[in-house]
Amino acid sequence: MTQPPLPTQPAPLSAASPVPAAAPASAPARLSLPMAVTLVALGAAALAAALAWLIDRSLGTTAWAAPLGALAGVAVAVLPAALALQRLVVRHERQALVAGTLHSPLGTTRPLFLELAGREWARARRYGTGAALLLVDVDRFARLTESRGSEAADAVLAELLRQTAPSLRGADLLTRFGDAQMAVFLAQADATGALDVAERIRERSEQMEVPFEQDGLSRPLRVTVSIGVAHLRPAHLNLQSLVDDAQDAVLAARQAGGNCVRAAPVDLGRLSPTGGWRSEPRARR
Repeated sequence: MTQPPLPTQPAPLSAASPVPAAAPASAPARLSLPMAVTLVALGAAALAAALAWLIDRSLGTTAWAAPLGALAGVAVAVLPAALALQRLVVRHERQALVAGTLHSPLGTTRPLFLELAGREWARARRYGTGAALLLVDVDRFARLTESRGSEAADAVLAELLRQTAPSLRGADLLTRFGDAQMAVFLAQADATGALDVAERIRERSEQMEVPFEQDGLSRPLRVTVSIGVAHLRPAHLNLQSLVDDAQDAVLAARQAGGNCVRAAPVDLGRLSPTGGWRSEPRARR
């Protein structure tokens, strides 16, 4: 049956336990960076003045008491002040980075994705709220790169990320995980909800048409994807074990012919690898 065309704005990829985006109005007030710098500078100046007064009282009025006090005050204040400012700047930059890239059209960076996914994994393990990892492989990516070039392959991944990002909830994560792979971390999602999200991504990619010009001609790109889903289980003692299960599920989807979704755990020993795939299951971490 022919699938209906996609709407301009993708439908939400809802998981079983939706997590609404945090409301900015409820966030606690924080000191701005310029205000913090001003307060630290005033504190250092006050400390220098106090030390100058103490030196003047203990040694008597001398021409060098005030400079000595100021120097001592700066020396005492500069190290903690510098460390405090460094922490404040790093926190400010990280907040801006997360807010600006978490659900940007191209997702977040892989290192930040792994850091934030690790936090969500730990929270899900502690409170039993559930989580899932989706790895999305573009089918026949090597053939696409050889026939249409690396720019075409990058355009496909970028479009896949763009169409997926608006559909995610506030706590979900998205990144380009490899040359031919996209990763989605679903917070507070059960197994059924995670499979539903994966199937919607598969359907959307199948209907996706990526504009691309080659040799002065418009030659749109069409692809399909294989998706591996790993839902958090007690056996996942760390985030990497969840990633490994999702990679195995992707392998099973590829072996099934592509353009499909497979869920972990899978028995890699029953697969008949072709094209250089692993013939033996990897050792579990």
